[in-house]
Amino acid sequence: MPETAEPVTGDSSAGDLGVGDPRVLALVGGDHIGLWRTLGIVVERAEVGRVRLRMPMSPQVGTQRDDIMHGGAVASLIDAAGASVTRTLQTEDEPPWRNLATTDINVSYLEPARTDVVAEGRVLRAGRRASFVQVEVHDADDRLVAVGRVTLAIRRAD
Repeated sequence: MPETAEPVTGDSSAGDLGVGDPRVLALVGGDHIGLWRTLGIVVERAEVGRVRLRMPMSPQVGTQRDDIMHGGAVASLIDAAGASVTRTLQTEDEPPWRNLATTDINVSYLEPARTDVVAEGRVLRAGRRASFVQVEVHDADDRLVAVGRVTLAIRRAD
């Protein structure tokens, strides 16, 4: 099984952060989100408009067959990538956003995932109140196992 990355803390003194701008990494770090910890999701890379998250294959995310990742875990990773990449859009000069909420998600499963998976999310379009994100999920052999689209409502402080 491939090695997994350590969780991103968003604290630049924490050692092994993901790759990218420390300010952006601090916005997307999910170590405070219980589901991320449960699923083992970590940030590998983050820049404005793009993120890369990894989730390890483990018996906890398996189906009735421990060697196949459950579709719900893959969908959760897609949702996490959608929210994370949307958070990269928050600028330095604006107050922290109140929150984000997924308003729509679509997942197409193309292959069973049997290894760690990586989700690459990118913003297709965003405005003040919503973002539209596309996510691709690849396995350790770089096979495309799922694609998703996520729409998120943005609740800004103002």
